[in-house]
Amino acid sequence: MVKLHADGMANWEISGGVTEFIAAHCDAGTSSLETGAGVSTLAFAAAGARHTAVTPSADEIARIRAEAAERGIEMSGVTFVEGFSQNVLPSLTGPLDIVLIDGGHGFPIPAVDWTYAAARLTVGGYCLVDDIDIWTGQMLVQFMDEEDEWERVAIIRNRTAIFRLVKPFVLREWRHQRSVVAKSKFPRTLRRAKNAVGLIARGDLVALRHKFTHDRELSRSAKRDG
Repeated sequence: MVKLHADGMANWEISGGVTEFIAAHCDAGTSSLETGAGVSTLAFAAAGARHTAVTPSADEIARIRAEAAERGIEMSGVTFVEGFSQNVLPSLTGPLDIVLIDGGHGFPIPAVDWTYAAARLTVGGYCLVDDIDIWTGQMLVQFMDEEDEWERVAIIRNRTAIFRLVKPFVLREWRHQRSVVAKSKFPRTLRRAKNAVGLIARGDLVALRHKFTHDRELSRSAKRDG
């Protein structure tokens, strides 16, 4: 088992099902990007993709190149960009066919990576999110499951989600994102109830009436915009 990470002390290898997916969906005409690097980088290279891997670890890059040489994998189509994804991705451009989100997993890094990387996907392209047992990855899965632009293709070993972009990528205000609306409904209702109770306790019925009118107008406006 090759150890490409943590100064050669760890193996954070992506599952075989993912490398098989990469092999089946990449060729010399594929443009791909991943945040993080490792065995997946070797898989993209072996498939012949024009691939970009973003990682802050120079040691990781050196070990991947050495492993590629050992396996006889051609790396001329791979570009390593050394740096943290949140700093690097805004400056990268060009359409992509496959995106793998597998860099930092602390909040909000996966969402930041997704925002910049998935926005470059062509319709019909694939977005893979690894380590979805971590909440920051699961959050993306729950969001994409509710958006019309995304079609879930597979969940591999309960760890890696694969989605296909079926409509042009769009970032909407929260009122037009079903998962955000659903997860916000109870907290917003609770907040309004607490505020109303406070106004009643103070006997401020004028403010209470104004609040109800205001909330009703906001609700009507949201329905019109929807």
